Parts: sequence; C-alpha cells; structure tokens
Amino acid sequence: MKQSIDNTIQLDNHVDDHVDLEIQECLSSVPPKSFFMFAGAGSGKTRSLISALEYLDDTQGLSLAEHGKQVAVITYTNAACDEIGRRLQYKPIFHVSTIHSFLWELIKNFQTDIKDWLRANLQSEIEELQIKQGKGRGGDAAAKRAKQIAEKSERLQKINYIRRFSYNPNGENLSFDSLSHDEVIKIGSYFIESEPLMQQVLVSKYPFFLIDESQDTKKELIDALLCVYEKYSNNWVIGMFGDTMQRIYADGKDRLEEIVPKEWFFPIKVMNHRSAKRIVDLANAIRKSIDDKSQKARTDAKEGLIRLFIAQPNSDKEAIEHDVAARMYGLTLDSGWINDNEYESLILEHHMAASRYSFDNLFTPLDRCKELTTALRKGEIAELSFLANIIAPLIDAHQANDSFAVAKILRKNCPLLSRNNFEKQPNDQKELLEQVDQSAESLFSLWNEDSVPTCIDILKNIKESGLFDLGDRVDDLIDDEYTGDDTKVLALRSGLNAPFDELVHYYAYISDQTKFATHQGVKGLEFPRVMVVIDDSESRGFLFNYEKLFGAKQLSETDLKNEKEGKDTSNRRTARLFYVACTRAQDSLAVVVYSENPDAVKATAISNGWFLPDEIEIMN
Repeated sequence: MKQSIDNTIQLDNHVDDHVDLEIQECLSSVPPKSFFMFAGAGSGKTRSLISALEYLDDTQGLSLAEHGKQVAVITYTNAACDEIGRRLQYKPIFHVSTIHSFLWELIKNFQTDIKDWLRANLQSEIEELQIKQGKGRGGDAAAKRAKQIAEKSERLQKINYIRRFSYNPNGENLSFDSLSHDEVIKIGSYFIESEPLMQQVLVSKYPFFLIDESQDTKKELIDALLCVYEKYSNNWVIGMFGDTMQRIYADGKDRLEEIVPKEWFFPIKVMNHRSAKRIVDLANAIRKSIDDKSQKARTDAKEGLIRLFIAQPNSDKEAIEHDVAARMYGLTLDSGWINDNEYESLILEHHMAASRYSFDNLFTPLDRCKELTTALRKGEIAELSFLANIIAPLIDAHQANDSFAVAKILRKNCPLLSRNNFEKQPNDQKELLEQVDQSAESLFSLWNEDSVPTCIDILKNIKESGLFDLGDRVDDLIDDEYTGDDTKVLALRSGLNAPFDELVHYYAYISDQTKFATHQGVKGLEFPRVMVVIDDSESRGFLFNYEKLFGAKQLSETDLKNEKEGKDTSNRRTARLFYVACTRAQDSLAVVVYSENPDAVKATAISNGWFLPDEIEIMN
C-alpha cells in the first residue's frame, strides 16, 4: 500500500511533464507549429525553455550550423541571458540576447534606412508638438514643449552630418549620433513589420524564434513578429514562454494570450514547485480577479505561513518592519527572520531602499536627473563606480592594516606607478614612490579620528595629488565656483556631497548585497523568507496603487471607465505586481501595508480570500 501511495505522489508532482514533450512535437512537426506556453510562478518556465533548446540542439543542431542558421532566444535582462547561455554551454547555434541587443544587431547595418526613419519620425514629432503649442496655454507645459521643439529641431539638422549611428544596449546613448533605447525598439519593429527584406533575413537566419517573459516583451515587437508569422507560418516557429499575470511593465502587450493566432498550441503548466501550500493558495486568490488560471502546490510542499500587518503611514517604518521580522520569527521559529541578511524585503521603488538603507542623500539628486537614471540603477556612473570599486576596497585595506592589499590596489590603479611612468623617469623612481606614499596618506587622513568625508572631498583630494586618474568631468564636479547648467554635473555635484558611507551603502544595494529589492526587480527570483512592503505614501509613480487594490481608496472615474471598456486598469496592474511579489516566497511571507484606513485594508483582504482573520494584525 505504501508503495502505491508513493507512486501517486510522484505522479502528481510530475503532472506537467507532458508539456515539454508537447513543445518538442511543435518544434519537430512538419510544418512546425508555433506555441504559447503558460507557466505561472515557480512552474519551471526556464527549465522548459532550456529543455526545448536542448531538444533543438540534439535534433537539428548540426543542420542549423551547416546552413549558418541560429535559434533566436529573446529574454528580458542581461542576467537572464547569462543564465540561459551558461546552461546551454554558450553553443553558437543559440543567439541569446535581450530585446534591445537583438534588434540592434538586426538593424545596425541598415544605416540609410535608419536615417530616413529617424528624419521622418522627428519631423512628425515636431509637427505634433507645434500643433499642441498652438492650441495649448502658456506656463510650464508650453515652456517644456518649446524646449522639446528646439531640441528635436537641432537633432533633425544634425542628422544630415551623421555618417553612422551608434547604440549601446547597456548605456545612456546621449551623443547626438546615438539612438535611444526607445528608438531602437520602434525602428526594429517597424523594419520587421514593413520591410520584406528584413522579414526574409529574420526568417532565414532564425527559423526558431523563442521569447522568454513574453508578457513583458515590447508590444511593438510582438505586433511585428505576428505580422511576419502570417506570411511565413509554414516554415517559421514562434515560441512564447510566460505568464500574463506577471506582466508588470506598461509597454508589454495587453491580453497577449487573446491576440496570438488560434491555431497555435497552448500548453499549460499547473504546478508551483517553489512555494509552500499557503503561499500558493494566496497566489491563486490574488489571481482570481484577473483570470481563471490557478496552480497546485507540490504534494511534498511545506504548509507555509503568511501574515498581513497593517500600520499607519506616519509610523516609524524601520521599527515597524523590524518588529514584523521579529514576530515572523516568533510564529515560524525560523532564525532567518532575525538576521537582516537572510530575508528579502521587497519595496515599491528604489528610493524607499535609499531611505531605509541610508543612501538617500546620494541617490535622490541623481535619481531626479533623467539622463543618469538608467546608469544609476545599473551602477554605471563613472565617478560612483570609481569610488566603489577602487577607493572603498583601498580604505578597507588601510583600516585593516593590510599593507599588501593597499600596495596591490595602488600598483594596479595609480598612474604614477605605471610602467610607462617609471620608464620615463628611471632616475626618479624613489621620489615617485615617496610621492605615492604621501598622496595615499593624505587620502587616508580624511578618515582620521573616525570622521567620514564626503565623496566630493575624496575627489578633490585625489585630483590635487594625482593619485588616480579621474576623467575630465570631475573638474566641474569639484569646482566650488561652477556656474554651468549641465544637468548631469549639477546632479552629481549634489549627490556626491553625501558622506562616503552612503556611497558604500548604495553600491551594496545595487550589487544585490542587501535584503532590499523592488517588487518588479525580483521577477524570476525566489527566497525562503519574504517581506513585501506596501506604502503608497512613498510611491512616486502612478501605474500602481495599492490603496485602491486594498479598498482603502475609491476607484476614480477613469478607473471605472477603463474597467468598463475592458482596458488595463490601475487595480489590474497592481494585482499583477502584488502576485509577483508574493510568489517570490518559498516558505513564509509577511505583507506590511501602510494605510490610513487599516479597517478597510483588513476587510478587503478577508473578503477577497487573501488572508484569514487570524492571519491579519493591525499594528499600533
């Protein structure tokens, strides 16, 4: 009898195994069949994607290589690209890239066409702004439009002198001959949809086109690919992997599962291999307001524990969240809840982490500068990278009395110690070494008597001593009499006036070395213990509104109108984000809601079937 029960359990946990076989049939059939695979949270979507790719390698890899063809694999982040590439052993028949990188590779040799598109697009945008300017009132909006018209007109003139456009998928692309991220998406999608030659190149080079996180793939690209599919469905396969419930970006295709062709195959995975049973139940309850899909927990999953804590927005939030973690420890007896490094705290926006982890004075001025926003989130601002990657370890080594590590860092990075410099001054090597020692000691003295210098103080000291190369922009940053209006310089001057400790905290955060992450940023990840922090009072965006989702605020007329017309709404977007955040948890989950209407939050959480009454606590 026991053997029979064990077999039933094993069979139930493998109920989704047929999905991978069905996808293989799609890839091998004649003609091949396109598909959209639904895979909810923790269902093993990436495992199915890898399985499909390995099958293609085994069955068609040699033929693809002989004919110079590849399997295109499009995913959302560089980290996902690296993970997929690693698991595929970086085999050349797979072209794994982000959307932006793929489209740039596809269009970069069509420079004349890019120029023609950009010229027409700029002219159209200028005309549209001029019409609005003629109809609109004065004030800030008019001044902003006038500035945009001037900037676009100047760029339109400069286009004639550009010989070749450039683009960096991971950079800011601020030079006049650079394309923006948005432009690459629009140009690439337009070429795919309208240019027969581009379509032939796409289909011939990439007979299999697989899209990871398809629900968040740019809507323009999805529309373009479906146009190509209509013409080449007999010899071209699109395979989409994803979950429409986890669409959290506004530029993804709404109701994707409804617009893909009906003849596609729609395999569905129903298991959640990640989360405990109570967390899966919560996820299913959240999902009910969006669609009719649900998941099953593994038969051997833990029971799990969830709690909802509600507090006032004017509370001491650091104290509240520390208390919540302590209470979760009392409920679970899981010591990870009383160790800051062993549970993940999910906040809505980066600036909430900045205030909680003490790097707000550095982060806020830089975050307000749109030209620096992307680089700030990626840790790619040159001056900050220099301070974090060279100065921070140098100071750590000095304060630990590790003279060997200090010497190693100086030898590697100090221009005074470079081979070329020694060769130029063979008779003055002793003086050079003394100069380096004096410069280093001058830098170290900024930390004397437990003082903490500002980042600007450090840059000034280094500029004066010549201990390291700092680049040209630093002159404006450290000039006390600077009167320019460069927005990047002004933002950096303000941010770098923060204490050096804030720079260290900032870099720990963007390097994923803290317990903090955003609700959006953890999609695809999992953690044993998760605290989801919900605080609309600190939110600066308008796409998500948890107070409305939890019934603490009424829906607006626009919300009701969009809901009636079947459009995406604030509540739907927020429910999807809430689902993503909660389903990161494996064993235990604490949701902390800051609201001025705690009774409404509690009532909504109970009536929606999210939490039981004894799983909710209103904190004083």
